[in-house]
Amino acid sequence: MEENLLSKDTPNTLKLADGKEYELPIMNLTTLANVEKTIGFGLAKLQSKIVDETASTLRLVIYALLKEKNSKLSLEEVGNLVTFETMKNVSTVLSKILAIAG
Repeated sequence: MEENLLSKDTPNTLKLADGKEYELPIMNLTTLANVEKTIGFGLAKLQSKIVDETASTLRLVIYALLKEKNSKLSLEEVGNLVTFETMKNVSTVLSKILAIAG
């Protein structure tokens, strides 16, 4: 059974290239609205944006999620922390966000 991020009331973490575990926000409507505001488009457009602009969209979405709990990170820093070695962790988080976006 697929985990529902909206029903989980404890934060998730994401391990990135520097070896640190970065806390991700609890997924609720405010978090999703903040992500939309940061990325500049609605979640319904996320899949097509990933197809058209894969790297920049992936970096932007991960940045939008991480900045909720890690406000000192910059967009460029997040891009540097997401390496091919950490993409599996990132992909898992993104697939859950895409499932929410429908």
